[in-house]
Parts: sequence; C-alpha cells; structure tokens
Amino acid sequence: MGRMNVLVTGIGGPTAQGILQALKEKENVHIVGADRRRVTSGNQFCDKTYQIPRFTQEDHYKKAIAEIVDKEEIDAVYPCLHEEIEIYHTFREELPVKVALPQSCHFEILRDKESTYHYLQEINLDAYVPKYYGFNHATELREIADNYFTDDEYIVAKQVEGHGSLGFAILTDRDNFLEALKKGQNKVLNINDYCEIDTGERRIAMEYMDGMEYSVDVFIHEGEVIVAVPRERDGVSSGLVLDGKVVYNEELIEAATLITRQLATNGFINLQFIAAGDGYKLTDVNPRFCGSQIMSLGAEVNFPYLFLQYNVLGEYPEVDPKWNMRMIRYRDHLFVDENKDNST
Repeated sequence: MGRMNVLVTGIGGPTAQGILQALKEKENVHIVGADRRRVTSGNQFCDKTYQIPRFTQEDHYKKAIAEIVDKEEIDAVYPCLHEEIEIYHTFREELPVKVALPQSCHFEILRDKESTYHYLQEINLDAYVPKYYGFNHATELREIADNYFTDDEYIVAKQVEGHGSLGFAILTDRDNFLEALKKGQNKVLNINDYCEIDTGERRIAMEYMDGMEYSVDVFIHEGEVIVAVPRERDGVSSGLVLDGKVVYNEELIEAATLITRQLATNGFINLQFIAAGDGYKLTDVNPRFCGSQIMSLGAEVNFPYLFLQYNVLGEYPEVDPKWNMRMIRYRDHLFVDENKDNST
C-alpha cells in the first residue's frame, strides 16, 4: 500500500495534536484535519483541513464526516473528542474505514466508571477497584459519607461519565476546605456546599488516594496486548499532563494487561491508576486516544502509527519502549495570516 489518508477530528485540542505530531513524521501518511473552527493551532500539522459542524449537531456532523471520507479516500479516522465516542460507537459501522477507537464487547460500560468497576468486580479483578459508592442525590452522598467514610478526612466525587478533571471534586469539612482555599487548591470543596448543588446526575463517591498518579497507554490486537507503556503523571493541570515520565513498572504493566484484555479486543486504550497502600487502583478508563499519549512517542512508541500498521497496512512490528524518557510541556505561539485560507 502506498500513501494512507487519515482523518483527524477536533484538531484544535491536545489529543488531536499529539496524534498529528506522531503521524506528521511519516512520509506515507496524508493528514486531513477537521474541526468546528476554521482556524486552530492544529491546522499547521495537517495537509488539508475542513470546517465541520459541531458534534452536538449529530446528523450534520456525520454527513460531513462521511463526505470527507468519500472525497479524500480516507483509510482511517481518529476521533479525538471525548464526546465523539458515543457517536462513533454505531457510526463506525457505516464508514468504510478503520476507526481509531477500541473494539469491545463491553463498549457500553467503557464510558461509565461505576459500570466498569462493577464489571471488574464480577470477573475477580476487584484488587484494582478503589472503594466506591454510586449516588444520584445529595441525601445519598451524606448517607455514604456517614456510613462508609467516617474515618476519612477527604472523599472524592466524580461524574460516572466525566473525563479529564470535569466533575471531579475532593470533599471535606469546613476547616480543611478553608485551609485548602488558602493554598489555592480549588478542587477541594466543603462537602456541605457541594451538596447544595444537587444536579441529580449519577456520580460516585470514592476513597481519596494521594499516591503517585499513572497513565498506561495500551495497544491490543485481536485480544492480545502488544505493548503497555506506564507513565508517571508528575504535573497535571485540568487533566492534562504537563510533566511526566515513561517508566518500566512490571506491576502496572500486568494490571493494565489484565484489565485491557477484559475490556477490549482491538485498538488503543488508556488506563489511569493511583498508587494506594494496597496496590494500584484504577481511576479512569479512556476508550480513545488521550492528550498525553504523546509521551509514549518520546519513548519511541508511536501509537497512532501502530494503529495504522496493525489495522491498515497489515504489518505487525515488535515494540520496544525506551524507558525513563521524560516529557515537559511548554507554551508556544502560532501566527496565522488571515488573508489566506487553506481550509475547506
């Protein structure tokens, strides 16, 4: 096969830009980018760009993607927005291309933390599940705090379908809250204030763990894990890793391998863990490429291209990560000549 044409969505965001940088270095890959905005910082990494409807306009969005796939003879699509996962769960069957989301017999649970935890407990992988309880209303949260977390200074609350830092809060009493406020820790909230905002949406309350945070990038093909790359999340802002290091951690690789084999059969998946007193606990599952997988590229594991090799080219290379590579993000700027327009 000669040149491959790929479509990357949401090119203005960090997830897409990590994928774009990984694919840009490959001469046999022609990159078509798409975003709801005409000009983004991701345009510079694309050979051609399209402005498309927002994913909330689902019918118009799908029509635009299908037209690009046909016109540009696309071989693979990389959906890069978390909100696109649900769309492509069924839409992928209508497209004559590979879609870079994991294939799974349990796809419906992958976006729901509570369902994922429940499933892992059913299959005897509960050692990786933190202490958690689901709730819908403030009254239930208060009962959970009183009955199950009486000795805990802090409780973590999350949306069951949240991603990044959205919907995440550390709950505590008034004294601890005021102390955290002095330190600028804006994710720490007074539990009484938090209960005043009773949205009725499904959330989970879980144990607070202050150990090292890890992400593990995993690529699986036909049920077999090809490579798992653990990464330390040293510096994190709004869910995005600013400073981290790829590390060889046998226990994390084993945990990620066991969990991934149960959750997916093919593709890329990202698992997040926190080190606790009794081992590593799973905190999040990202059934898509994530913003910080670019760290693995620094360790000589090009996950976006690996997806093309295994699923489009029919190539099956062995992967040997270069451990102890550190990534530090920095801000940069881009100048755009508004007199020119290279978008479609």
